[in-house]
Amino acid sequence: MIEALVSGKMIKDAELKTGAKSTYCNFLVSVDINEPDRAVVSCIAFNEAAERIAKLKKGDAVTVIGALKPSQWTDKATGQTKHGLNVTVSSCLSVYDLKQRKASGSHE
Repeated sequence: MIEALVSGKMIKDAELKTGAKSTYCNFLVSVDINEPDRAVVSCIAFNEAAERIAKLKKGDAVTVIGALKPSQWTDKATGQTKHGLNVTVSSCLSVYDLKQRKASGSHE
């Protein structure tokens, strides 16, 4: 397993969903890799992390830590092999979290 720290911006508004055993949130993060190129990282978070991420909107900055897994698939339109990255989030940090921490006076 590869443990990764990924920082970028939300591609679209996050949406919290409820599964049989937990709440979860699938979301996409756009990451700078080399101006002007960007990579898209597909992420999934569960429970508390999902609830925090679900408050984010398109364009919000987010940092996630989690298990990174490379992926590949065949584009149905072109037949070309595409490559991507998936992260199962174990922890996250956003501007929203920093504002909450500052408002509560916590310096943990």
